[in-house]
Amino acid sequence: MSGEFEKLEAKIALDAPITRDEYKAAVKGAIQARSAVTYFIWKTLKEMYPEADATAVLVRAYEKFGAYSGSKWGDINNAAEALTAQTSKGGYLAFEQEFIACGGDYAQKDFHCCPHIEMFRELGATDEEIKILCRDILSAGDYGNMLPHDGVRLEFKKQIGMGDDHCEYCVYKCR
Repeated sequence: MSGEFEKLEAKIALDAPITRDEYKAAVKGAIQARSAVTYFIWKTLKEMYPEADATAVLVRAYEKFGAYSGSKWGDINNAAEALTAQTSKGGYLAFEQEFIACGGDYAQKDFHCCPHIEMFRELGATDEEIKILCRDILSAGDYGNMLPHDGVRLEFKKQIGMGDDHCEYCVYKCR
């Protein structure tokens, strides 16, 4: 029996250092798992309860998730603070982000990869479904991040899910 435990411990290599690519792949996999769950919940709601608006249900849930996450950011007073609060090493790597601007009035980062869209495509989502999943459902979480912070607002000028070659995540300070 101990031989099986040794195989398990060897597989997870808990004490081994992790490379940047391994970290990126782990984060990307976690993001894609959330995307798959979102997709299956949305499709199942539509199948089981065609009279309900499955998109509206998920938009509201993602907005609440975003507001919950955004409430943990602390006191946000400008665009740079909001962009910094929303940025993580894992997200930066998995979404292949690039910082474009980081000022008090305006901050922007571009995403050159979207693990969500990759998973939706893998699951067979149509282009029209991907637009709804991206623009309406998932983006509601991003917009929800800003709800606890009256001094900033978010705008996506471009989105991969809408057919653009990258996403433009733009934060503005409200005057």
